[in-house]
Amino acid sequence: MRKTSLILMLTFIILLAGVININPLSIVKGTTTTTVYVNPEITFGAPGQNFAINIDISEVFDLYGWEVRLRWNSSLLNVTQVTEGSFLKTGGETFFTYKLNNTEGYIIIDCTLLGDTPGVKGNGTLLTIVFKAKAKGECVLDLYGITLISSLEKSIEHKPVGESLITITE
Repeated sequence: MRKTSLILMLTFIILLAGVININPLSIVKGTTTTTVYVNPEITFGAPGQNFAINIDISEVFDLYGWEVRLRWNSSLLNVTQVTEGSFLKTGGETFFTYKLNNTEGYIIIDCTLLGDTPGVKGNGTLLTIVFKAKAKGECVLDLYGITLISSLEKSIEHKPVGESLITITE
C-alpha cells in the first residue's frame, strides 16, 4: 500500500511539473525569431550626397514600444532627418522622439503606442534616417542597445543584425 501511494504521488508530481512548464506565449509565437536590422545592409554614396536607410523589424509579435541606438563615423556622415516609420502606427497613436549627436556620431530613438491597445505584429519599418555624406571613405552603421517591449510591458526577445556598411566614393 505504501509503495502504491508513493508511485501515485510521484506520478502526480511529474504530471503537475509538466503542466506548470507549458508556456502559452511560446505556442502563439511559434518558432520565428524577431529581427531588427538596417536596410539596406550596404549603401553607396558620394561626398555631398544624401541617402536614406531604414531600421526594419521582422517577425515580431505584440510590439508596443521600442528603443534603438545607432552610431557611425561622424567625420564621414551627418544625420539630416529622422522620421518615424509606419509599422508601429498601424496599432494606433504613437509618441516618437530621438536624441541626436552628430558631433559624436550617435542617435537614440524611442517610440511607443499610446493608450490601452494591443501591440502590433508582423514586419515593417520602425524609422528612416537620412544621412549626408561628408567625405570619401567607409563607415559602419552600428545598431545596438535595442529594446522591444510588449503591451504587457515584457521584454521581447530579438536578434539584432548589428552592422551595415556605407561606402562613400567620389
